[in-house]
Amino acid sequence: MERGKQLDTVTHALLGYAVYAATKQRDWSKKERIGYAATAIVASELPDIEGFTEVISQEAYLTWHRAITHSYLATPVLALLTVGIVILFNRSIRFKTAFGLALLALVVHISFDLFNTWGTGIWEPLSSERYSLGFLPIIDVVILLAFVTAFLLRRRFDSIRVFRTFWAVILLYVAAQGIQGAALASEVRTQVSNPDYVTFQASFVPTQFQLVAREGDRFLYYQGSLWTGITPLGEEQDNRKAHTSAVKEALKDGEVQALVRFLPDYGVNVEETDADWKVTIFDPRFGRNFRGLLTSEVIVPK
Repeated sequence: MERGKQLDTVTHALLGYAVYAATKQRDWSKKERIGYAATAIVASELPDIEGFTEVISQEAYLTWHRAITHSYLATPVLALLTVGIVILFNRSIRFKTAFGLALLALVVHISFDLFNTWGTGIWEPLSSERYSLGFLPIIDVVILLAFVTAFLLRRRFDSIRVFRTFWAVILLYVAAQGIQGAALASEVRTQVSNPDYVTFQASFVPTQFQLVAREGDRFLYYQGSLWTGITPLGEEQDNRKAHTSAVKEALKDGEVQALVRFLPDYGVNVEETDADWKVTIFDPRFGRNFRGLLTSEVIVPK
């Protein structure tokens, strides 16, 4: 998990540089170029400043992770903060240009977080709901390879055109991923009699998706692509209705409350012993094989 976070940070930094490289002007001095590149990269990293809350507690992390710092409404403030930080070290940049560059890099960061499965509070503080589209995995090899290719080609060809082509390719790729995911979700709906919803998340392998359908108290899991079709992986029961009193007590736990606020929906598994109930609140989107990603367990005494 820690490695994934580090790679995600690297991806955002690379996208920030790509924003700068696609918008830079040929008449900028070397010092200006350094300043504007720093502006785009700092802005691309700034929304993740809330990551320090993980050392406080899981509850604090779930409450603040991808919250106000990942809101489109907060981007002007974050852009101002970015420019202020960079100007402390490089006074050659022009405010208007730097502010626009920072704003664009912030929008790119938030949008690409929205494209993956983890929830993002894009309308905080007006709405605390976390939105996710599931088009992209958290670490996307296509984006990384496209960036490496553009970076290697930048000296052989016109750098600005290379990175503008990079962005055109990435936007087409994101659109293609979204279309594929939506088509697979539609196929799942034809196989499930009356689903409450169907969600999908992109696998680390391009064009491959994992899907989950909720049907009453059941979560039905699938995987596949447009080329191979979908394959059922199994199902899991949400047994909250069988243990309502234990679940009600578990939902009073602060970490559980933060997790429930973070998720668009949650599943419940209850294991009973002679002395207590072990109540597990989990994110059904990640399936049984990745239960540790967004999970909270509470022991409720009898």
